[in-house]
Amino acid sequence: GTGGGGGGERAGGGAAPAGWGEPVLVETFDGPRLDPARWGVYHTPDAEKSPRQADRVAIVNGALRLTGGLNDAGRDVSGGLASSLDLMYGRWEARFRVEPGIGYNAVLLLWPQSERWPDDGEIDMIEVSDAQRRGGAIFVHNGPQDHREMSGVSLDFTQWHTVAVEWLPNQITWSFDGVTRFVLRRPASGFNPIPSASPMHLAMQLDVGCWGTLPCRDSTTPQWVHMYVDDVRIWRAPQSMLR
Repeated sequence: GTGGGGGGERAGGGAAPAGWGEPVLVETFDGPRLDPARWGVYHTPDAEKSPRQADRVAIVNGALRLTGGLNDAGRDVSGGLASSLDLMYGRWEARFRVEPGIGYNAVLLLWPQSERWPDDGEIDMIEVSDAQRRGGAIFVHNGPQDHREMSGVSLDFTQWHTVAVEWLPNQITWSFDGVTRFVLRRPASGFNPIPSASPMHLAMQLDVGCWGTLPCRDSTTPQWVHMYVDDVRIWRAPQSMLR
C-alpha cells in the first residue's frame, strides 16, 4: 500500500492483533496488477443491478482503485472483486477511503462460499452509501427469512480508515482504526444472527445505485468516483477462539 499519513494508521505499526498470530494473507497492492490466484475481478456489464466492468478495477500508486462512472455506451458502471480465500471464521482487515458522489455505495463485505443468500448469511464490514461519505453502516444478514442486524458508524470516509471484523462462532466484532465500535453476540436463546453455515470470503465493491434505496447519480456527481483500498490482511481464527 501507500504507507504513512492520515488517520487509520494501524496501532503498533502493523502488529498483529493479540491472539490471532500471523495473517494468512497480506495484500498491499504494490504490484503492477492483481494476482488472479488471489482475486477474482467482476465483469457483469449487462447486469440489471450494480453493473460492473473488469476495467474499472486497477492498481494505482500502491492502492487498489475501483472507479464508478459512465461507460462508452452511456451506462453507469463500476468495479468490484472477491478474494479466493474462503475461511470458516477469522479476522478481515482493510484500509480504505472513498470519494464523495451521489449514486455509489462503497462496500466491504464477507460473502458465503456456498452462494446461498440470505440463508447462509452475509457480514457487511462497512457500507458507505452517504454521498458525502460522512458515515456508513454495518450489517449482518442470516437465515432464509433474511434476519438483519445493523448499526450506524459516524466517520469521514473520504479519509483513510482501517476497518476490521472478527467473525467467531458466538460473536462478531467490528473495529475502526483499532477501536472496537460494535459487537454482535449470540443470544442465549432464540434466533442466532451469527452466520455459521458456510465459509466466507472478502468482497470489495463500489456499487452503482439507481435501485433499492440507493439513488442514481445526478448532476452533482463527479464524472468519476473512486474507492481506494490500501491494503488487506486476513487471519484464520485460531482453534483457541473456536471453543
